Amino acid sequence: MSMPLAITLTTIVLAAVCYLLGSVNFAIIYTRQFAHTDVRAHGSGNAGMTNVLRTAGKLPAVLTFVCDFLKGAVAVALGRFAAYYLLDLLTGHSTSHLIDPLYFAYLAGFFCLMGHIYPLFFSFKGGKGVASMAGIMLVIDWRVLLIALGMFILVMVLSRIVSLSSIFAALTLPISTFLLYHGGQYTFSLLGMPQRVVITLFSVFLTVLVVIKHIPNIKRLLKGEEKKIFSKKKS
Repeated sequence: MSMPLAITLTTIVLAAVCYLLGSVNFAIIYTRQFAHTDVRAHGSGNAGMTNVLRTAGKLPAVLTFVCDFLKGAVAVALGRFAAYYLLDLLTGHSTSHLIDPLYFAYLAGFFCLMGHIYPLFFSFKGGKGVASMAGIMLVIDWRVLLIALGMFILVMVLSRIVSLSSIFAALTLPISTFLLYHGGQYTFSLLGMPQRVVITLFSVFLTVLVVIKHIPNIKRLLKGEEKKIFSKKKS
């Protein structure tokens, strides 16, 4: 089998598997289990940890975060390792000096995030992808995650608004990726672009997905209507 065909087949299979993995929305699953309701029918309508916390309580919220985080990490592990070794097996020779495994890591992360945000199993209405993004970045580069986490904590302390903290954290990803990436040993060039540019663009795609899902929050922030994390429910 030729390398281009191997890359194409691996890409298609990896994208499909990671999208389906991402489509398993734990916010919906745990809210139904613990509160016997659909989290999307409450609060912001978002199928994510913060809305689970307000709708079903702390335990379902923690379980949601952990499972969404692990979902992203597992997807990227599939992309970075399984796809890499599959390519090595299919082509019959080492690809370690040709294709950066991060290409497949970001591909896997992107489709997992797409599945989380637009889940096939739940009418394409999911969460915002912040927890899954954290899991994705842990496996891709823990340093990038650490910088994003630092930004999240800083903005959270100052504002106590999860959405604002998440947006600022996501915006750090392309900058951190560009500054920290060192992959000069790989010779494969996508569309003739330098490796650092390609990897940074991949991180931009992930950031854009998260920011787009926060557009309603951004509108509420501009109006001063966004709720803080410990705000009381109205009776």
